[in-house]
Amino acid sequence: MRHSLFIISGTILFLASSAFGQTDVKITKKSFRNDQPGFESAWSYVVTGDAFFKKGGPEYSAAYQNYLKASFYNSVNPELNYKTGVSALLSDNKEKALPFFQKVLEEKPDLTDDLMFFTGRALQFEGKYDEAGDKLEKYLNSEGKKDKKLVASAEKYLEECRSAKSLLTDTLRVEIKNIGTGINSNADEYAILLSPDSRSLYFTSRRQLSKQSNEFDDGWFDENIYVSTLVNNSWDMPVTAGEKLITKYCESPLYMSPSGGELYIYSGYENRGDIRKSVLKKGVWSKPAGTGFKINSGGTETSMTFSPGADEIWFVSDRGKKGFGGKDIWFIRREGEKKWSKPVNAGASFNSSLDEESLRFSENGDTLWYGSRGHAGIGGFDIFYSVRDSAGDWKPAVNAGYPVNTQWDDLFFLPPTSTDSSFYLVSNRPGSMGGMDIYTGRYIPEEPVIIPEPVPEPEPPPPPEPVKPDTVVVRDTVVVIKEVIKEPVPEPVQAVAPEPVIYLIGSVKDSETKEPVLARLEIVDISTDAVINTTASSDVDGSFRVRLPGKGTYMVDVRGTGFLSDMKSVTIADNFSGEAYNLDIELIKVKVGRKVVLNNILFETGKSVLTPGSGEELDRLYGILNENPLMRIEISGHTDKTGSEPLNFRLSENRARAVVDYLVKKGVDSGRLEYRGFGSLQPVADNATAEGRAKNRRVEFKILEF
Repeated sequence: MRHSLFIISGTILFLASSAFGQTDVKITKKSFRNDQPGFESAWSYVVTGDAFFKKGGPEYSAAYQNYLKASFYNSVNPELNYKTGVSALLSDNKEKALPFFQKVLEEKPDLTDDLMFFTGRALQFEGKYDEAGDKLEKYLNSEGKKDKKLVASAEKYLEECRSAKSLLTDTLRVEIKNIGTGINSNADEYAILLSPDSRSLYFTSRRQLSKQSNEFDDGWFDENIYVSTLVNNSWDMPVTAGEKLITKYCESPLYMSPSGGELYIYSGYENRGDIRKSVLKKGVWSKPAGTGFKINSGGTETSMTFSPGADEIWFVSDRGKKGFGGKDIWFIRREGEKKWSKPVNAGASFNSSLDEESLRFSENGDTLWYGSRGHAGIGGFDIFYSVRDSAGDWKPAVNAGYPVNTQWDDLFFLPPTSTDSSFYLVSNRPGSMGGMDIYTGRYIPEEPVIIPEPVPEPEPPPPPEPVKPDTVVVRDTVVVIKEVIKEPVPEPVQAVAPEPVIYLIGSVKDSETKEPVLARLEIVDISTDAVINTTASSDVDGSFRVRLPGKGTYMVDVRGTGFLSDMKSVTIADNFSGEAYNLDIELIKVKVGRKVVLNNILFETGKSVLTPGSGEELDRLYGILNENPLMRIEISGHTDKTGSEPLNFRLSENRARAVVDYLVKKGVDSGRLEYRGFGSLQPVADNATAEGRAKNRRVEFKILEF
């Protein structure tokens, strides 16, 4: 049997297997059907989703996609929302899980015993640690029998939420970015290793080789070693590191000797995985063989490194009851030219009750970097380091801090060197190409502290001239008359008028048919960004009425099933004297071919450079794309008739591209976006007037797929 060094999907979510006997809720036709057309098609997605959900493991991703399509027909069904959220959470869609659990809490909070657990976990991935901790505590304190593994997971996640709040108060000045599609793929990439000259990057990938079959339960292929070469300061397309390193088993790079002639690898086919060595002969890596020292056991050995002086070997091993739990860090010391000590457990300063992984020494050997799931971290695997003092004693583990660590999995850290200030790590954080990806980063120097020059003390005034003897000095005679103070007469106390009650009233309707829309409205205090009230519009006439806490500025977040969400700003001025402020809202129905004008998209005159004032509208579009992950759109730029038509075409296209670039930087997949420039060919108003020309200068988006 082949054994993988690091199947991430198996390490994070062990929690669910025994709990699904309780949580595989049934979606019935009766509860799912509504008055909308398209039931048969939507129900087929439910059936397909259920089939994938039942298989579990890598099939949760397919279950999520099918449930998501079904939700376009019925987005309020509690059972569907629960299973969609679980499928998202147990696949690579974790950041999309929270809204589905929130809908269940609104509609049917007692649907399952573990709803609070999953909601807390989803909140944790959103970075909402206080709310996540609250939900996890409610789960742990709830009545009824609970699965032991689920309880252990809840306790661990609760500990992470508490730890995260402390770690996030001291954010590091670092810049981290994905190393790119040239290296990363839609499969997992990890176990990174730089050659001694830093010109070659070795790593593990579970992408498919030609004619390679899939034999792993998680749906991916076995591990193979790839290498990329640095060319003109960019990493070239990776290739397999050598034919003799490719077997039907799993191989991952662990350590390369300073000469570059020996490569130690993880080999996953003996004793659940051992460490072996390959030698470079005439530019070709040999078939992996024994290491020459005894660190392999009947357990699993998954990581190793030499100290810079080559007098110690540190490694990770699962040796059952001999360790602290999970995979521990061990070491052996050189006791002669070819003799090594017996393995020694590195102790509680390094090891925890869960897994440790991915060892790497700093350049001078005084710091050991590694990944751990057991020490106090932000979530999942975090990167830690321990420092050895001048006496040779190791200090307790220290968390590397945010954003090196996140609520996702972060490990395989390569620290900076004296010749290269960059560092590398592996993470499955949002923005990855798929699963675990390789990231690169750098520490940003502190901004210099400017010390103002001291202001010189003013010179003292000159002493007064001496009085001449013949000068007559005349002094005023001051007479103090005691004033008779009368007792003050208290003024009458004015009654403070109570703050008048103000209601926000109005209606929500379809922008095209003017028919009423059942929508959810959240009133947000713009000064605190907090939701202060929530209501819903009537499905009979679209009307709504909601109380405001007083005068001021608010944002109204409006969402209706099948419609694009919208946000309206409402300002109740100090001189407003009425009891109700009216706001009528029209929502745009989602359908292929629909065009929507993006208001307040502003560019520098005659250029395609977005001005800062465009951010609010573009962020709203980003939110719409996040809410509708299957939506593809086309961004189109339009100009008025002024000027040269070729220049207008070029300007309109560049402006459309600028909007696409903004959305891609925010995290939208570029495959969901197209852009075109139409110049002045599609006017919406008369170009003969200034007002008409202003309307024609616009940016729109058109729905291509939904």
